[in-house]
Amino acid sequence: MTTLINGHTAFGAFKERRYTVRLGEREAAISKYLLFAKRWRLSENVRLAPILRHLSWATLLAASTVFAAAGPDPLPVWTLHSRIVAIGLHQAYGIRQVGRFHSGGPLTSNPEFLLQTQAGRALDPARILVAVNQNFGAGPVDPAQAPGAILSIDPSAATDGKPLVVPADLGSRPPSAGASVLLYSAQSERYANRVHNGGARTANAAGVSGPRYISVNNAFGRPWIANAPYGLRGAGSESVLDPDGAPLANAPSDSAGGVFLGTVTARTSTPKAVRVGFFASILNQQSSGQLTPGSIDGAALGTALLGSSPDGSGFAVFAVVTGSGAVVQVHVQDGVDGLAPAGTVDIGDQDPGVVGIAFKWNPDRVLYLADARRDAIAVLHLSDDSRHFTVVSATRISSPMLKHPVDLAACVPEIANARFASHTTLAGGSDLYVVNRGDGSVIRMRQDGTVVARAAVHGPDGQPLGPDRLRSIAVSADAQRIWLIVEQAGSGESALIETTGFDAGGTFGKVGTQTIEARTRHADTAADGARFFSTPFTARAGLGPLFNADSCIACHPGPGGASPSEEHFARRIARMEPSSGRLLPIDGQPSAVAARHSVNATGSLPFSSVGLPRFANVVSLRMPLSLFAAGHIDDIPDAVIEAQAVSKGDGIKGRVHHVKAADGTQRVGRYGWKADIATLDEMVAEALGNEMGITSAASTHPQSTVKDDGSIARSLSLFVKDLHPASTSPRAVPSLHTGAAEAGR
Repeated sequence: MTTLINGHTAFGAFKERRYTVRLGEREAAISKYLLFAKRWRLSENVRLAPILRHLSWATLLAASTVFAAAGPDPLPVWTLHSRIVAIGLHQAYGIRQVGRFHSGGPLTSNPEFLLQTQAGRALDPARILVAVNQNFGAGPVDPAQAPGAILSIDPSAATDGKPLVVPADLGSRPPSAGASVLLYSAQSERYANRVHNGGARTANAAGVSGPRYISVNNAFGRPWIANAPYGLRGAGSESVLDPDGAPLANAPSDSAGGVFLGTVTARTSTPKAVRVGFFASILNQQSSGQLTPGSIDGAALGTALLGSSPDGSGFAVFAVVTGSGAVVQVHVQDGVDGLAPAGTVDIGDQDPGVVGIAFKWNPDRVLYLADARRDAIAVLHLSDDSRHFTVVSATRISSPMLKHPVDLAACVPEIANARFASHTTLAGGSDLYVVNRGDGSVIRMRQDGTVVARAAVHGPDGQPLGPDRLRSIAVSADAQRIWLIVEQAGSGESALIETTGFDAGGTFGKVGTQTIEARTRHADTAADGARFFSTPFTARAGLGPLFNADSCIACHPGPGGASPSEEHFARRIARMEPSSGRLLPIDGQPSAVAARHSVNATGSLPFSSVGLPRFANVVSLRMPLSLFAAGHIDDIPDAVIEAQAVSKGDGIKGRVHHVKAADGTQRVGRYGWKADIATLDEMVAEALGNEMGITSAASTHPQSTVKDDGSIARSLSLFVKDLHPASTSPRAVPSLHTGAAEAGR
């Protein structure tokens, strides 16, 4: 629950602002303030009066600002050497790689749409979309609106020293499939909203006008564009474009069509009940005002996919940052609602160009916003009320490494999930790249605000770009490359450049390997298993070098329970070929587990955190589940499991996974990611290796060097078989979803 507090700041130290503050933090804020006052020997009356009258600033300082923790010491600083991809861009702003569209969405199920995603076409997954404030010779729909175009650029067509030059008359030329630079959309009659939506309130608006930011719904939709058709303080617009570049045809919203503008496309309907599916939603509408007040009351400066609406309709919802610093949500059928109030981002009087935005969907929903004037990242924690999205709490990340941050992007974009895939969405556990316009650097930051590396961007001439040059960023689908918009000082001219990704280990290159020293421990009883389960392992005892936790009980508290804490979630990774969606093998396997920590050189605390492997561009977070009754699955005869693999009358049935056990026998798989492990002993051995780096001879595929001769795994298995929950109430006994019980996980 949140409350909005308006207040003047104490001692005149801070300007009056409006903040979102979590209830329940009042007492904590007062306590901290009183401690401060006591140290400075203020009288009781002097101490209490300011805090009670001016709670907004104190609560903000005490609870709403997170000062980023220091990363590695000293912080790695790298040099990003770049090459120029394209020039001839006047006032270029947001950029985004198109990315692969998931099957089942409109762009793959419609043959005409699908054609536009093929190689050489505007929505070729490998191409870069660039928002530019010029028409390239195309006649405008409305001269009162700002010019603008979305270009589709093939970065592979540019060679070192020979960048692509965008023709100044590109908009007046006939379309030419296969060209290195294509005009996808522009502020011209061909791309007006009235082409497909003549009856819309925004029929005369263009889909692109003063474009600022791009977010592509790769999961189940199309490209969305944030526009500033009337400048920073005039009405902004958010448009959704078909593959031909025109605003959405057959649009679900009669009032907006494919362009949501200013105050004229506010929400006008709401569901009578929770809907299921498109056709049900048509029959389930009733007139409604806005659920939360808000409008695109200034330039639309940033946008990101939030996924499908919580109302059950399946329609897309996008977040939009406006020129007032507010955040609104745009439902493609129902219209615009508010999300966060004005001042959430400090826009100021000068046009910032873009406001970087990225969305985290798993395990909790978080929206990250670049707050350049505050040298901070605004963080909105989201929920929903089954009709629209709501803000649970708002915090802010501050760090000395943030120098006028203007844009940000997922280091690993979400490309695999069919509900959230978009390059403005973070894959599970992904870090953030943040573009510092203030000093010409890019930093890599964890989701908690810890900065792990900083890179200075250098031009092809080897010289650092310096301040006031960087504008926006995009990351490739394979998470290996970065594209940036760079401005020529004082000219308004821009260039698209390409460089490499980076992390705490350096700029991306060959990934090294580590040698694992073998160690063996002996045990064979459940009592030994209980001790091993609860005792933290050390490097001397076999931990690492890579691991997720140093004990079993860390992720299975109780012992044996489930942990909802994200720091304990396993990170299942894969490498997906961006254009085809085909998984590429990792060490001969379709996927692997990425450890979170590593043992340091001395093997002592504190351990070092480990980022995602550079080759990984698909990340799935897996919650550590309850182990209660896990041993009983091992006791179920194969024939009983096989007998359940039949339809129960609804046409749906499971499929038994037969696997080879460690002893060479064929058995029904019971445990693991896809029921690929036959016995409890083998599951425990695999967990020791994946989660703690303790390789075991009891594993289905033991390594040549092992640290456990199998006795640790067997003793832990005996202990797990005896595990029982402390209470038998449904709340205390989480459902067991392992192996055969969840073969489709």
